Amino acid sequence: MCGIVGLYALRQKVPVEVVVKALDVMKERGTPHGAGLALYNPSDKPRIKAFTRQPVGNRYVKLYNDLYDVELSELIDIDGYIYLNSKWIDVYKVVGWPADIIKTYGISGLSSNIWLGHTRYPTNSPGRLPYYSHPFTAGDVAIVHNGDLSSYGSNINFIRYRAHVKFTGNDSEAIAYLLSFLVRELGVKEAVEELMYGRRYRWARLDGPYAVSFIIGGPKPVFGAFVDPQHFRPLYVGMTDSMLIVASEAAAIKAIEPRAAVWALRSGEYIIAEGDEVHGNFKKRYVYPELPQPPEDAIDASQYDAVSLAPVVRAELQKRGEVKVVNVLGHRYLGNGMSSGTLKVWGVVGNASANVMSGGVYFVYGDVQDDFGDAMNGGLAAIFGNAGDAVGQAKRGGEIYVYGDVGSRAAIQHRGGVMVVGGSAGKYLGEYMGGGTVVVLRATNNEEVGNMIGRGMVGGEIYIRGEVPMDYISPVDKRALERYAKSLLIDGLAGVEDYTKLLDGAEPLAVEQRELTEEEIAKLSPYITKFNNIFNLNIKISRDIFTIIRPKK
Repeated sequence: MCGIVGLYALRQKVPVEVVVKALDVMKERGTPHGAGLALYNPSDKPRIKAFTRQPVGNRYVKLYNDLYDVELSELIDIDGYIYLNSKWIDVYKVVGWPADIIKTYGISGLSSNIWLGHTRYPTNSPGRLPYYSHPFTAGDVAIVHNGDLSSYGSNINFIRYRAHVKFTGNDSEAIAYLLSFLVRELGVKEAVEELMYGRRYRWARLDGPYAVSFIIGGPKPVFGAFVDPQHFRPLYVGMTDSMLIVASEAAAIKAIEPRAAVWALRSGEYIIAEGDEVHGNFKKRYVYPELPQPPEDAIDASQYDAVSLAPVVRAELQKRGEVKVVNVLGHRYLGNGMSSGTLKVWGVVGNASANVMSGGVYFVYGDVQDDFGDAMNGGLAAIFGNAGDAVGQAKRGGEIYVYGDVGSRAAIQHRGGVMVVGGSAGKYLGEYMGGGTVVVLRATNNEEVGNMIGRGMVGGEIYIRGEVPMDYISPVDKRALERYAKSLLIDGLAGVEDYTKLLDGAEPLAVEQRELTEEEIAKLSPYITKFNNIFNLNIKISRDIFTIIRPKK
């Protein structure tokens, strides 16, 4: 869980209230057990902050009970924990919600052109002390992280060999120290790549799920963000001509800048801003059709919090049969359990929506975030934008049409019905798929589909327009499998027949790259026609090469 946000503005300073508003949109990702902010805020001398049990000096804030946040004029021995020592960065941490930061420290109106924010869902360290709240710093580096590091032990050993560091025990803290060391050694771009892959410093590699945003302070500050190579945590990017925003949810970006073009980073992608330049290995995936104007006679979602809107919509659907909702900004659970009627939504639909839908028609004029259409049994959902991760998870029936792209693990455990994607798809498409049909047209966006396609697939079929590299499809380390099978044969633990079966199992999928047959065209055409009618397109599937993936019979 956890919600992170990062902001880099070229020509303006952004007040703290705007950053907190973005974190509040992601409130369901957090708890009252930790929140924090970091900002670029140069000073004449290093700013040293610590948590102590007694007030020290003249500048301190009493947090609760006998805990104080103190600011020191110099480094001295204290009975406490120093969490900041930087001339360029300032940090505020609390046990509480993001809004509590402003109240606790009295920083209303504080502004900066670079921000990090975090709302915490504690997983591997306590939530009872602000020590454990993000952001974490190491000198002039500050980071926020969503995820859990399984590499924490090796990471801190790597750091301890190079510096004397007092750790809180929170795994995320290690990222700040690693990034600080690697930036000095390699530069920013190479440091980020080293964290992901550990090519030069093996024990510096991060393992486990992570999405990270960072500030590197200095006369010319650097801002950036990156996601793990397996894309276990989401991170969206929003851009205008003067602002770069990253966040765990697309809605948080829209809360800061409604005009931002928003898309999701994919596995192992990073984005870096320095001066007026933005660079990295990311690709822009801003794909939208022309949207109808929102109606005036609609429910205004801005009057409801993230979860209270869903029951209102459900009740109105039962009463009227057709419901329109505007100003949706990360509102969750919309359309869950929907069995009939028509639901039309304008905005960014929050996580876990259209779950267990069994009937009716659901139009989203905008984006949907993660886990849309989970365990869907019937009905039709059309997304006039992009979809986040795990769309159609465990889907058993019904139809999902997406104008643009889908994220990682689309159609994971897909069991029935149809999903048609107008653009591209991230990694692990159709993972553990057991039935149904998935079509990726690569028409509205012809970017290559991510790898690990059909991993663990046992049923159904996937059609991807164009020739997909064969090693992208259910890849198996055949060399390692051959060595294992041979060792069993030599040791007498397997016979020749077992050896052959094991090697045959290395290719569990039947993959063809060709034009569709008349039978396949007849089967898919009703859904392609429906896709075209919904989005006012004219996509044809005859005479094009498709990569067709099915389990071996």
